[in-house]
Amino acid sequence: MKRNLQALKSLTAASIKMYFRNVSAVFFTMVIPILLVVIFGVLNSGDGSGSIHIAVTNKSNTEVAKSFDTTLKSIKTFKVDTLSESEARDKLGKGKIDLQVIIPADFGATGAAGLQPGTVQAYYNQGKPQTGQTAGLIINQVVSQFNAKVTNAPQIYAFKSTAVKTNNLGYIDYLLPGIIALTIMQLGIFSVAFAFISFKTSGALRRLQATPLHPINFLIAQGATRVLIGMGQVIILLGIGIYGFNMHLIGSLFNMLIMAFIGTLTFLAFGFAIAGWAKDENQAAPVANLITFPMLFLSGAFFPRDAFPTYLQKITDYMPLTFLSDGLRRIANEGVGLWAVSGDILGLLIWALISGVIAIRVFKWE
Repeated sequence: MKRNLQALKSLTAASIKMYFRNVSAVFFTMVIPILLVVIFGVLNSGDGSGSIHIAVTNKSNTEVAKSFDTTLKSIKTFKVDTLSESEARDKLGKGKIDLQVIIPADFGATGAAGLQPGTVQAYYNQGKPQTGQTAGLIINQVVSQFNAKVTNAPQIYAFKSTAVKTNNLGYIDYLLPGIIALTIMQLGIFSVAFAFISFKTSGALRRLQATPLHPINFLIAQGATRVLIGMGQVIILLGIGIYGFNMHLIGSLFNMLIMAFIGTLTFLAFGFAIAGWAKDENQAAPVANLITFPMLFLSGAFFPRDAFPTYLQKITDYMPLTFLSDGLRRIANEGVGLWAVSGDILGLLIWALISGVIAIRVFKWE
């Protein structure tokens, strides 16, 4: 037993040295993800001058309230969603909107004295006051003009804007977990598949069977190397995001690493399956790209899947990269524990089991 452990340690150390001597592998699996974080972080580090995303909750059924709602939607500066108060508050807390606007139930109501006073309430993120306050000023002008339009009497309608404490999440908070998931997928599939095909074509795997070393130890050492590198990548990318671009890691680093570990095992199984089946790189490359390319764009790693048609959302719900990126993102952005992402973990484990069985059945040493 001790002898096997010692051999495994030696093999893992040798495998790590071999990995870092491969300049192209290090570049594509370590340098490229870091460059992606830096590029997207720099591009999104400013306040920007694009549209302002607001959510409107209209509690009034009066024609005045409907007209006010329509007026807000006609302003080109605004991107307006109609949501319930709880949905809007949740999106504001997650940084998905800039302003929450609530039109009260008494807005536009009439009484014995005519139109009744009403106050439009708005909430913005106090961590990013510029955008929220700008939107508030625009809406305040709309309220004033609207008031003058519907009545010549003194001010009836009012506008109140309040800063609220939120998680202050930005695009880098959404993006970074997706880049981490993408990095793990690339590491598990490409680095394993092409490394083992190189061993096969050079005859190294065949010669390995003639040595006292058990081949399984060699496979475990190769897998352990990728796991260690994957965990290191998670820590490096999170460090760049947090200290370089003010990413908010609300959840536990330990939970992030556990999720990344499970994801690494899953995609390692994919890599071993491709490496075991393919005879050379010409066979492996199309299969690896066929697996990774759709997930790159459809898993929600770089942009939300909410804009997809319903049928496409249902299909992409079951992609392994979707499980990994969603799980990492919920831990990082919402601070949930592993139990809350148990569905994503289960999905990854099922994919690991399926691809692992395929790898065992198709794996060839030469």
